[in-house]
Amino acid sequence: MKIEEDAILGEFFDTPEKKARWMKRIVYLYLVWIFFIIGGLVVAILVYLLK
Repeated sequence: MKIEEDAILGEFFDTPEKKARWMKRIVYLYLVWIFFIIGGLVVAILVYLLK
C-alpha cells in the first residue's frame, strides 16, 4: 500500500509538493535527533571523566 492511499497519512502526502516538503522536514528532524544523541554522549563522557 502506498503512503498516498493511507487513510490518515494520505492527506499529508497526496501531492508531490507536499511529499517533498514533508521529506525535507523529516530529514531536518533526523539531523537534529543525531545532534542531540551526539551531544548527550559527549556530556555523559565528560561527566564520567570529570568525576
